[in-house]
Amino acid sequence: MKKNKLDSGYAIDFELFGLVCNKKEYKLAWYLNQALEISLIKQDDVRIEYADKTSILISNFLYETEYVFFELLQNRLVGGGNIKNQLLMPELKQFDYLIKFKDQTGELTSENVNAIIKEIPIIEYAMRLNFDTLKSKENLLY
Repeated sequence: MKKNKLDSGYAIDFELFGLVCNKKEYKLAWYLNQALEISLIKQDDVRIEYADKTSILISNFLYETEYVFFELLQNRLVGGGNIKNQLLMPELKQFDYLIKFKDQTGELTSENVNAIIKEIPIIEYAMRLNFDTLKSKENLLY
């Protein structure tokens, strides 16, 4: 029997970083603003609704220009709700925050950003993540 494979073809145009930091998100955003010379601003919580009628809320800060995009996401969900797993990315439970990053100018590369982030004193650990290996990657495509 012939088998067909469906390729969903995600168009991923951003880099992903995981951060371990026990500080509040507004404090982390302030440090990131200083280190990266950007201006992350608190946005309304992002709501992701699933087919089974459940939904999650994700707290986020955003900096966006015509060519540069930074989004700081809290991995722990807002409000909890009745979802069993209270994480945006359950397979990344060791990370408190996630950063989605894109720079079309070429001035900031993922290596530069990773090095800058690792120098921030309140960040205990930072790591660039491979998006393709994540099971819950759909949670980042809203």
